[in-house]
Parts: sequence; C-alpha cells; structure tokens
Amino acid sequence: MPRPPGAPRTSPRRQTPPRAPVALQLEAFRPGLQAEAFDLTVHQGETVTIYGADATSLSGLLDLIAGFSPPMGGRVLVQGTDITSRPAGQRSVTLVSARDPLFPHLDVQSNIVFALRAQGQGNAEAVAGAGRMMSLLGLDGLGKATPRTLSPEHTLRAMLARALVTSPAVLLLDNPYAALDPQAARRMASLLSKLMRARDLSILQSVPNKEDALRAGGSIAFFQNQTLLQFGRAADLYDRPAGVEVATLFGEANSLTGQILDIGDDVARIQLACGGIVEATASENELTEGQACLVCIRPDRISPFFGTQSLGLEDEDTPPVRGTLTDTVHLGDHVRMRVRCPDGTEIELRRPPLQTQKLPRPGTPVQLAWPAGHATAFPLRPDLY
Repeated sequence: MPRPPGAPRTSPRRQTPPRAPVALQLEAFRPGLQAEAFDLTVHQGETVTIYGADATSLSGLLDLIAGFSPPMGGRVLVQGTDITSRPAGQRSVTLVSARDPLFPHLDVQSNIVFALRAQGQGNAEAVAGAGRMMSLLGLDGLGKATPRTLSPEHTLRAMLARALVTSPAVLLLDNPYAALDPQAARRMASLLSKLMRARDLSILQSVPNKEDALRAGGSIAFFQNQTLLQFGRAADLYDRPAGVEVATLFGEANSLTGQILDIGDDVARIQLACGGIVEATASENELTEGQACLVCIRPDRISPFFGTQSLGLEDEDTPPVRGTLTDTVHLGDHVRMRVRCPDGTEIELRRPPLQTQKLPRPGTPVQLAWPAGHATAFPLRPDLY
C-alpha cells in the first residue's frame, strides 16, 4: 500500500540473522579422570580452534571425538545425533592427523580413491570424485606421485583431499601446520578458510601455536592440559579474560600483586605491592575492600612516561607506578621494554616503533599508567602465590 502524503518515513526493523545449525556439540564432556567437564559447540560452516601448550592433550581430545578412545563422561552429538557410543568410522567425522598418514604404497590419486571405494562407490565414480577433489586442493599433476616424494604442504593437501572427498559432517584437524614453514602455514590457513566458505565446512582444529589459532579467525577454546579455561572470540580472551591463567598465558599480561582499597561501579582502586595506586576492572562480584588481588595488564596497554617530570594527573593519594627502564629491544613491529620497580618487580611494555625519536636508554626513570578498562583485577588465590 502506498505511503499517504505527509506520513513519516519508516525503515524496516533490522533482524538478527539466524544462527547456523549446530554441526558438533560436546555436552558435559569429560576427557580425563582429572579433567573438569565442559561444553563446546561448532556451528555449521564454522571453524573452531582448540589451543593450548600441551599438543598431546589436544590430540587426545580429537581422538575422543573421532571415537578412537572413550571419554570419561558426557556426550558427543553430530548434527543433533548422539554418536558417543558409535565406533570410529561411523560418526560422520573425519580426523586428519600426522598419526594417520597417507598409505605409502599408493600414489596420491589412489589414496583418495581408496576413501571413496571404502564407502562402496564404483571405481569409475571414485576416480572421477578423486580428480575433482585433487583439482580443488591444488594437486593437479600430482596424482601419480608417491607420498614420500611430496613436500609437507602437498602432503597436507593430499590428506585433506582424502578426508573431504567423503563429505564428512565435521572435519577434525590435529595440529595441521606442524610440519609447515611459516609461508606454507599461511597458505594452508587461507585455503582452509576458502574451503570452509565454499563447501560450508564445519572444522574443529587443534593447534599449539597462538598465531595459528588467531589466524583461523573463529572462536578459540583455550585449554590448559585437559581443562577448558575459556571459549570465545580472540577479542574476548584478550579483553575479558575469564581468569588469571587466560590473562597471563593467552594475553601475556603482566601480573601485579596488590590490595583493594575500594570498589565502585565494578572499578577497583588498588595499592600495588611494587608501588603506586592504580585502577582496574573488577573481575568478580566477590572482590571486596582490603582483599589481596592480582592486577593483569597486557604489555601493549601500558603507557610509559620517561624522565622525572610528574604526569600531572596524580595527587598525594594516587601515586603512579614508578620504575627504571632496564632494557629495550626493537622487534620490528613493536618495541619491547622492561621496567624494574623499586621492590624488584619487572613489568614488560610493548610500544609501536619510534621512528622519529631516540629510544630511551637503560637506567631512565619511567612512570607507568593505564585506563581502568585496560586492566583486570582477580582474587589472589593460594595457588597463585
């Protein structure tokens, strides 16, 4: 119906796009006797990265999902179907791992054809399917090559082709970039991203390298051994860490001991043991005045002021953090500095390269400052002493 003259213009209400269906869901999943149960979800067409320093634990987690060993509790659902008790090979998931290499006695094409023949396809159909997948993975001309003659990058491409040719509901990748040089790792990460969009792939990958986890661009499940510390986007793990371990291990934050002077509007005013009074976002409602705490602040969020001149912001009740610059290293994309406080505490800073100014020399006095929203205060637990 046409709009009456003089009637106000209205714009259609913007609707939130519906979330993609769930491809893989772990419910109350407990990977080991000493591990706590956790939930984890991978939506259709999404890449989720499980990241942690213990590559063996991450590989074991993928083995549990693939069905090579049983979990201590919980359920595994693929596209809504409970597959927890199904054997490996009957779960609609495929694991790509260096522990399951290409068959050395078969050439590249035959390795891929074998996967389709195992599903009951005829030879001609399997050969045609393998050819299409080889073209998609950039393996044209390598069909007759044997696995031992392939580069690490082409080996991974061939393993991906063998896995994807069967159209699994979920693709599991166990440390896929381990054997690749940095340039090849970037190429493969870009290829996986393109494949995910083109084929609506659902991928769960494990990596022990943070750069690889960040490059994937999706959600990250950050593990310490078999314990899930936090699951979310990289920005959440950096800016809203769930605990000291996430702040220090993932965000590489400085961890400074202090005592809470007062709290208001979720901002804590804190006396640091190394000297100075700072503000930080309170991580928990249980934080109270007088409580010991840890202030976590990332090196790139600290502003240094060199020399003995006052910042002009402090008064007698809020002295700044003071120290002495001990060393400065230019690392190309940033300058790393270390500051030692009077009590011996060392604080790391990272600043953009200073192209027009001379870098300060070791021994230069420095005052440190940061906005309250860039630091997080956590309770000081006994195991953190």
